[in-house]
Amino acid sequence: MAKIIFVQREIEDKLGPMLLTSFIKSRGLEAKIIIDPYKNINEFKKIKPDFIGISFCSPSVDWAIATSIFLKKNLPRSLIVVGGPHPTFFPQIIEQNSVDIVCIGEGEKPLYKLLKKYNGNISSIENISNLWIKNGNSIIKNTVCPLLTEDELSLLPFSDRSHYDQYPILKNNPHKKIWTSRGCPFNCSYCFNATYKRIYKGQGKIVRQRSVDSVINELIELKNNYGWRCLEIIDDQFLYNKEWLFNFCERYAKEINLPFTCCSIAKQIKPELVYALKKAGCRTINFAIESGVERIRKEIYNKPVSDDDIYKAVDALHAHNMKFLTFNMIGYPDETLEDIYATIKINQKIKTTYPWCSILQPYPGTEISNRINKGNNSLKFTYSYFQSSIVQDPEKRKIFSNAQKLFTYCVKANIDYNKFTQLVKNPILMTDKLYPLIFYWYYGRDIMRRLDVDWRYLVYLGRYWLYSWK
Repeated sequence: MAKIIFVQREIEDKLGPMLLTSFIKSRGLEAKIIIDPYKNINEFKKIKPDFIGISFCSPSVDWAIATSIFLKKNLPRSLIVVGGPHPTFFPQIIEQNSVDIVCIGEGEKPLYKLLKKYNGNISSIENISNLWIKNGNSIIKNTVCPLLTEDELSLLPFSDRSHYDQYPILKNNPHKKIWTSRGCPFNCSYCFNATYKRIYKGQGKIVRQRSVDSVINELIELKNNYGWRCLEIIDDQFLYNKEWLFNFCERYAKEINLPFTCCSIAKQIKPELVYALKKAGCRTINFAIESGVERIRKEIYNKPVSDDDIYKAVDALHAHNMKFLTFNMIGYPDETLEDIYATIKINQKIKTTYPWCSILQPYPGTEISNRINKGNNSLKFTYSYFQSSIVQDPEKRKIFSNAQKLFTYCVKANIDYNKFTQLVKNPILMTDKLYPLIFYWYYGRDIMRRLDVDWRYLVYLGRYWLYSWK
């Protein structure tokens, strides 16, 4: 029978590969996850997989291509399958010599069929939905099949975390992740959701929710086998379905009773929901502000959230003593210092527990990329949204970088506008070394507090992160 190995460089539990391997193994086929293929190439040669899967987002495209070349050189008989956000929106990546197959969208059924049908010849797998397949100089471009229904999502086997047992930092990680739904109803310009909806137009509901039973049963298994000090529910909009949420909170409080965090949009954060979440053990709710200027938030970022939505959400959070994290973003090319400070100011006003700020990266295929680049891709994104801006003006790029590094400090210290402009425009000596230190100090401290990890674990994890980005 055909075998597949999924590779990753991130030192973290990746829910995508965990779900895919679980689905494949539940049907009697072989699947495995290996971190760092460069270091573990002998294990690949021993297993001799028929397929090697690489799931990645746009910032990791260079690593994915380099890794596929390396694996193809060392395992010429293995077919390289790429999937995840970037290949879904840019299946033309199959034109790379080292890429054999692209999986578009949901991968459970397509990858199972791929392994089930493969007999050593490409012709045996040419007609599988969701897959673009290279056969010599030809590329077979199959259309996508319908999205999994809510009933199908509820029947999926639980994420297979056993692959990470050989990595102590992951096996003993006090921070665990789980998903309860797929899809997002919104179309923010910096996100892929609008494009995803076009790909799957007429192929089923975009936003789908697992049953409460399915989620609680997986959490019981996770709690019994691993446990956690803080669970992260990764859904884009966890508060989307009120009836489902109330049912989940009641069950969670009785059967799980451990801390967790979740995400929402400000306009869905209501007093009765916050109360239910707090009672169930929710520690932090995350939501996006992005810009403190409502015009930028709505017209540029296409985020349907008003200032009033934010203030009402925060009133509900403070009323129930619920901590919250806000996602903020700076770096739109036309953004002014006044605009940036407006984002700082609104976070000061609402007394954000954990102010989080990134630098805008116009990922290809998004509306914001098309708007900024005007079709010529003149401005390039970088791997990290914490490091550099896409603007070409060196002075403005430096201002964006400095403002991002000092964002949390400016919020927490209630820095006024004059002091803010002085810091970002006329920085003190050793800025290149000092400002990143300030940023990472706040960033690390907030991770410790949100996810209940200590400094030793954070430093240990940081060493792995630094290694994996090489």
